[in-house]
Amino acid sequence: MQLGSLKHAAATGGFWLAWMLLLAGGLIGSPSAGFGLAFVSVSCAVLPLAFGSTRQRISAGVALLLGLLLALSLVDKAQNDPYFNKQRSKPAPAAVEQPTTR
Repeated sequence: MQLGSLKHAAATGGFWLAWMLLLAGGLIGSPSAGFGLAFVSVSCAVLPLAFGSTRQRISAGVALLLGLLLALSLVDKAQNDPYFNKQRSKPAPAAVEQPTTR
């Protein structure tokens, strides 16, 4: 077993997590969930882009670009998601009048 540095472990973990989240964000049918996963994927791609090896940096740059494109393509669909529109269109509960005492 070879001991590595924390920087190498964080870069490798961020690299694989970014690609897995990007894949999951592209496969999920819900636009708001896909947008959230693409956003988190872009956030995870920053560590390997800064601290990874040359191959990890190139691949993390590709993941970052694809994550941004996926997030930008899902923004309008996520804003018009039927689930959130249903929650927003519920009428406010009517004000209940207090009974008068006689």
